[in-house]
Amino acid sequence: MNSSDSTTWGIGDVARRTGLTERTLRYYEELGLLAPDRDGGGRRRYDGGDLDRLYRIRLLRELGTPLADVDPEVMDLQHLTRQHLADLDHRMAELARVRERVRAVEDRLLQGSRPNDDALLDLLSGLSTDEPAVTRRTTLLVYRDIAAAHSFLVDVLGLAPGPIEYDGERAVHGEVHAGDGVVWLHREAPEHRMVSPLTTGAVTASLAILVDDVDAHHSRVAASGAAIDYAPTDMPYGVREYSVRDPEGHLWSFQTALADTVRS
Repeated sequence: MNSSDSTTWGIGDVARRTGLTERTLRYYEELGLLAPDRDGGGRRRYDGGDLDRLYRIRLLRELGTPLADVDPEVMDLQHLTRQHLADLDHRMAELARVRERVRAVEDRLLQGSRPNDDALLDLLSGLSTDEPAVTRRTTLLVYRDIAAAHSFLVDVLGLAPGPIEYDGERAVHGEVHAGDGVVWLHREAPEHRMVSPLTTGAVTASLAILVDDVDAHHSRVAASGAAIDYAPTDMPYGVREYSVRDPEGHLWSFQTALADTVRS
């Protein structure tokens, strides 16, 4: 959709108007789903075309499309709005059915009758669950030097790069991706007792990551001079695994399921 409106929006404005977080908007950009222009100061500016794409992305997600399969170009806007209307009609019809059940119970109560068990079960089925939905995991590791850690994790360990945020010259947040998981690189925050292994001298958390060929991954990482804890080894828990330390001491284990390991 081409908009004739010359108005553009900053990332904060878009976040406030849509209810999305700025981090989500940046993540869509990282995935190549959005590409807003930048102003002279390097700040993102979203125009009508960007908002069109964002609507397509969010609607496809709302309709159950996995994020990896979202393609804002796959359907025209009219087709998507038709789907949106159909989804809203379905929700409204379901709400109307729930309202009718509640009204029927209220009528019985007004007549001095107790609602039967089936009616109460129907009412319960119309209430949302108290259990929060788990939609994604995020691992958080603490580093003194986030930029250096980001470079090591991407260039040496082969993780997919995510954004780095700076406060002046200092990196204060970074992200890398391992398959379907994201790892946040967090600054040291002593006020929350969050410090790097360089500070504690000990590791309190480690990550295990599945790779297609653990021996090939080990060869590449070892050739970089990284600190290997142990070479690829067949483990009794069904994987072939090796471990490596990053420059600040976090322990990373890379694994391939033994059943999938090709032996020479």
